[in-house]
Amino acid sequence: MIITIDGPAGAGKSSVSKRLAQWLEYLYLDSGAFYRAIALVAGNQGGNLDDAGWLESFLASFELEVASGPEGLRLWNDGQEITQTIRTPRISQDASRVATLRPVRQWVAAYLRRCAKNGGIVTEGRDMGTVVFPEAEVKIYLDADLGVRAQRRRQELQGRGVDQPAEQVQADLADRDHRDRARQEGPLLIPPGAQVIDNTNLSLEQVVHACQELIRPKLEQSTCQAGPDCDKLFTPEKHPLG
Repeated sequence: MIITIDGPAGAGKSSVSKRLAQWLEYLYLDSGAFYRAIALVAGNQGGNLDDAGWLESFLASFELEVASGPEGLRLWNDGQEITQTIRTPRISQDASRVATLRPVRQWVAAYLRRCAKNGGIVTEGRDMGTVVFPEAEVKIYLDADLGVRAQRRRQELQGRGVDQPAEQVQADLADRDHRDRARQEGPLLIPPGAQVIDNTNLSLEQVVHACQELIRPKLEQSTCQAGPDCDKLFTPEKHPLG
């Protein structure tokens, strides 16, 4: 089964997706990490991050190694781990720039689809349920007020030792929202058939629980395709609420 979690920056996609992947024992994929990795490595090579032609040539030989663990997605390039290096405000803005370009979006989409060829994934991003996995069994769209999202993002940055003024964090998010929604390639949209969860006033646990309730019927249906003993294969004890 493929589960997509879409929404704007700061809506809690990563936190929720990680918890769901742990609960289901699925592979967790953070599409934003791939855009960040491209922005980091291409930028370090002195490339023009607004030049689609240059980036297409760069991506022809670009390689990433990934692993999904309890703390989320880990990435390596050329033998060097870049999991934390890509989590800076500058790389966030650069990632938003490269994400507007067709060659980059096509590369990331193809990479994600290869990872998901056997199913069993929870993937989060901006166009997971619209472009990359339109056939996903469960589509969820998370949203929250801009001010709340900015507060969450600032706390996240502070946890990594980056202290930005609240006004700057909110302005950066507003700018990214505009670019994500206005771009021609894979714009941020509510996927057809997606369940929308506004978590402005919800805790992480409440959001995870709401998502689990959306997933359970699909999970039971998927398991029951195994045959008449399907009731023995899926129990609340096997997939406890976390």
